[in-house]
Amino acid sequence: MTTLRLAALAVATLLAACAGPAVPSPSVVAAADTPLRWKALLVAADDAEPVFDNGVDALRRSLLSFGVAPADIAVLKADARQADAIATKANFDRAMTGLAGPAGTGCFVYLTSHGVEGRGLFAAADDAVIPPAYLAQALDGACAGRPTVLVTSGCYSGIYTDTPALTTPDRIVLTAARADRPSFGCGRGDRYTYYDQCFLDSLKRGAAWTAIAADISGCVARRERTKHFQPSQPQSAFGRDVAGLTAF
Repeated sequence: MTTLRLAALAVATLLAACAGPAVPSPSVVAAADTPLRWKALLVAADDAEPVFDNGVDALRRSLLSFGVAPADIAVLKADARQADAIATKANFDRAMTGLAGPAGTGCFVYLTSHGVEGRGLFAAADDAVIPPAYLAQALDGACAGRPTVLVTSGCYSGIYTDTPALTTPDRIVLTAARADRPSFGCGRGDRYTYYDQCFLDSLKRGAAWTAIAADISGCVARRERTKHFQPSQPQSAFGRDVAGLTAF
């Protein structure tokens, strides 16, 4: 994917996490159970090609078909017409606070965009990147202690699975590529990026996230082989408290 001119977002310094108690807290125990309710934030952070909007729109339809309430799905896009729906940092911060909920509520965050090696996904509306530390801070604030699935779809997005602050015990992190590899599917003839298409095809209500991740990786590898592309090698990290979590 194309590397774009960027300006870094300011990121607050994160405090080191303390070791947990020997006996899990109620919030951590709850993280091992399938949530009774999911809240979702879907972000198409670039509008250079329509594939990102297409992926977010299709994913929203899938979540609705799984029974996720419309009010529990927030969508941000780089080219949104309404000011409060544009994929800016201010709107992302606001939407993240909307993911907060009681025990029994799960968090699902999906970001799709171009990626920049060593930095993160590109946010076109702010001409900036989305650093791993910022995402970790945002998820810690809204979803700590609750089962959380974070998906980052874009080139070099393995930077997010390589970030310890993001890979917490109550969190699953899926990425479209290794930290040093591009991903594919932004051509004129593409409706979705390869990873987004494979995610949509593999996502099934009640399926284990481990199985979904494996299906996505196999799907991406097959598509890349047909084009003789370098394997992007999607990455995954499963926290110990959500290793058996199922989807929606």
